[in-house]
Amino acid sequence: MARKILIVEDEQIVAEDIRKSLQHLGYTVRGIAPAGKEALCKVEEELPDLALVDIVLKGDMDGIEVARRMRSQFNIPVVYLTAYDDEKTLNRARTTEPYGYLLKPYKERELHTTIEMALYKHGMEKKVEENLQRLVTTLTSIGHGVITTDMDGLVTFMNPVAEELTGWDHSHAVGTVLQQVFHTVTDSGESKDIISEVFKKGTITVMVSHTLISKNGATFPITATAAPLRGDQGIVTGAVVVFSNIIEQKEMEEALKESEARYRALFDRSVYCVFVHDFEGDFLDANNAALTLLGYTREEIPSLSLASLIDEEQMPQVVTIMEEIKKHGFRTQPAQYKLKKKNGSYVWVETEASLIYRQGKPYAIQGIARDITERRRAEMELKKLFEASKLINSTMNMEEIFEFISDSIKELVDFDYFVIFLVKNGHVYAAYSEGIAGSIEPIMVPSGEWVIGQCIENKESMFLENAPEPALHMPGVTQQGGSEIAVPLVVEDECVGALYIFKSAPGVYEQKDVNVLRPFSEVVASAIENSRLYHEVHELNRELEERIAERSRRMEIILNTKQDLQAETSWEKGLQIIVESMEKIGFERCGVFLVDPLRKTLDAHVRRGVQVPRPDVSISLKNTEYFGVTCVLKKRTIHVKDFSTVEGKQVTSESNSFVWVPIIVQDEAFAALAADNVESGRVCTEEDVRDLEILAGMCAAFIDRTRILVEPVAEKSLHTKLKFRLDFSETYLIKEKKPEKSFEIFIDFVTHGIPGFMVSRTYPEKVKRHYRLQKTPMLWLSNTQVDNAIDPNDLSKLIFIIEDFTKKSEHSVVLLDGLEYLITQTDFEGVSKFLHELKDMIVLNNALLLVPLHKDALSVREYSVLERDLIVLDFG
Repeated sequence: MARKILIVEDEQIVAEDIRKSLQHLGYTVRGIAPAGKEALCKVEEELPDLALVDIVLKGDMDGIEVARRMRSQFNIPVVYLTAYDDEKTLNRARTTEPYGYLLKPYKERELHTTIEMALYKHGMEKKVEENLQRLVTTLTSIGHGVITTDMDGLVTFMNPVAEELTGWDHSHAVGTVLQQVFHTVTDSGESKDIISEVFKKGTITVMVSHTLISKNGATFPITATAAPLRGDQGIVTGAVVVFSNIIEQKEMEEALKESEARYRALFDRSVYCVFVHDFEGDFLDANNAALTLLGYTREEIPSLSLASLIDEEQMPQVVTIMEEIKKHGFRTQPAQYKLKKKNGSYVWVETEASLIYRQGKPYAIQGIARDITERRRAEMELKKLFEASKLINSTMNMEEIFEFISDSIKELVDFDYFVIFLVKNGHVYAAYSEGIAGSIEPIMVPSGEWVIGQCIENKESMFLENAPEPALHMPGVTQQGGSEIAVPLVVEDECVGALYIFKSAPGVYEQKDVNVLRPFSEVVASAIENSRLYHEVHELNRELEERIAERSRRMEIILNTKQDLQAETSWEKGLQIIVESMEKIGFERCGVFLVDPLRKTLDAHVRRGVQVPRPDVSISLKNTEYFGVTCVLKKRTIHVKDFSTVEGKQVTSESNSFVWVPIIVQDEAFAALAADNVESGRVCTEEDVRDLEILAGMCAAFIDRTRILVEPVAEKSLHTKLKFRLDFSETYLIKEKKPEKSFEIFIDFVTHGIPGFMVSRTYPEKVKRHYRLQKTPMLWLSNTQVDNAIDPNDLSKLIFIIEDFTKKSEHSVVLLDGLEYLITQTDFEGVSKFLHELKDMIVLNNALLLVPLHKDALSVREYSVLERDLIVLDFG
């Protein structure tokens, strides 16, 4: 904000020139006054920051008088404007303490510099005045006496407190020698000049426990401090003395000494434990009762703290209680703590605590404690006996009971190592432990040896106050001396085990600890024995329930299998259902092996699980060393529980236990079920065998129900000669786009007394009407569920039907129409294998097989395979 300037000038032209200069310099001109009275009125109205006053003004008041009044009435800084520099005028002007002079004519730069210096000087004077006023106010209001002197030791100032204490008023004291106003003596009555050393050394001097003698003869105990006063250049210009009446402090100190003496007497002689600690929990003091209880000496107090004495689990509670004490000054309810003694044992105390104050501020916390160990032990013993009695008829498992026993003994007598030993079949073994890092499985106690062995053999408690080492020789147990107790677990005069505890410090346990554990051990012994019996029965029930549930699960699988088979006609799908059920029952590897009566082999057909045999596995029925071959030849189940104890071979990779069950159809072994558990090694049980025999029976019934038996019957015989001359025991591949020539050959044979059987993609009734066939059996290659249809995927069933038909007559002819369809529904390799089996069958049964084929329906490779193996008749 621009500074406000008032111009006092009686020459109008000069005044306007000054105005322009000021405005050009950025100041605000609050007016021009040509005379003194008008100037004072404008000052009162405008309160400018500075006035430019011409020394020579017309009228009653000249510029010097105007400046004096501005300074005295309004504290406005003045800069004189003058064309004169005579000594007389300047001397008169100096009496008004102006802030600058400007001699006419002046330059604008001089005007600006003079105004800024004047404003700065005036501002600094105001700050000094304000600081001085604050200092005077402070010295007047403080509660200490303050006296200042000059370098001659004469008083220059004293505040009201100093007036009151010395009996001198300010007006009389100023100019008087300090020793006369501030008369002090030491305890020996010697007077002392407090400021002489200040002037001599230029440092602060302190007087403690001196007596001030006032002007009227009154005396006061005081403390005083004297310090040098320094000027702007750091030169000592005087001294200041600050002093206080300490009579109340003296009285309080005396009272405090008496109070502390009484407190110390009560503190040291109290029968209760008293301790003092800071807010971090570090001990500051403790009485004899507390030190005796904990086993420490007074010299060891600085090393003690709440954290080193109180059980770690209780420390969060300690922190909470300390915060409550700091907030309210005391603890509303007594607290109970478990304290660790120097020898490692523990005591229980009940404490009440409150704040200790020093100089009105919280200083520390004092606690008063009572030893309640015996009371606590009795309460805990009753509680644990009551809780242990409830275990006798409880359903807790053994581990939970062991944990309860461990926790209870920890609270009753404490320990470093704890082991529960049990007796089984005459041997003593460790069943549970606490505090031992390693495994307890190696701990076996020789009969009658160690503290534990003697305890169990004699059925008596054993107590060693100073054992040279623990009765446990194993990793994880420190081999050093201490105290140990062994208490027998006796039920109906039979020792079923023992409780063993050890503390790594001699003399920790006493006979009263043994007395506490005896009744507790009697109760928990019954609880352990009852729990063992209960859980044995419970385990038997659980096993029975699991067996029932497993049996129900298997029966459900078997019943579902039966329902699925009743709705199925395809042998392939039926056998797949059987094997899936075997896997659901729980076998890791299972399958169906079919008997090939023509090749006299046992062939892997349907397989599931792990490490299953290859699909081309085939075992000759002459190899009777194989368990599977023996199964189908003797038509009986083979159950091996341990392969190492019997002689024979497995079709698959060897497993230790397995089952083979034959599938008997019309008193012939049609196939066999095989199952084992090759990964887990689980032994196949009698129940497994029964379930497999049920599935084998279902499979036999399914095969018997779904097989199609075709009787060889010839059509009405013609008396003409056969048109086509083909050899029996041969298979002919007839090349033609439509199976017309194949049907013509087939009709030629069946109408000349040769029984025929037809498998075709054409609906049978349509074929019969077209060729006027009445007796010739036919099957329709179709997925349609009708009586005279066969699934194109069910090749094994088709082989069985054709084999059954051809072996019933001396000569027969079979037409297989739809080879292309079979390949599209399955695959070429499967159909090729199927044709090879049919070819062998035709040879053995002296039959004739006609297979029409459209060559373009196959690849060159596929056709060449068939052409190589079969006799080709080209009609097309």
